[in-house]
Amino acid sequence: MWKDDNDNIEKLWNIFLARADEFPSVCPICQGKSAHIYLHRYRESKGTVWMWCSKCRNSSHGTISIPEWWVDDTFVELNKTASHPDYLETMKDKIDSYVNSILISLY
Repeated sequence: MWKDDNDNIEKLWNIFLARADEFPSVCPICQGKSAHIYLHRYRESKGTVWMWCSKCRNSSHGTISIPEWWVDDTFVELNKTASHPDYLETMKDKIDSYVNSILISLY
């Protein structure tokens, strides 16, 4: 079962924006290197984000301002997503690889 009552998982957003780590990243809650992030743009500057840890099962989902440089992937089926990252967890390796490729392209 996913837990969504610890806002510390949202520190992944700052790690992502600062490009301070690759994904999977170190979880700000349990310190395991099993934290992930997934973004999807649904308007020019608005979108949704999921942040979760596969180890401690903490997660967060919400609306955010998407960075200009973010490019949506073509493999996640949004109609399969929900507030908790069950579907995204099954694709975490592919998502991490995609997120890392975007971050690396910014250097």
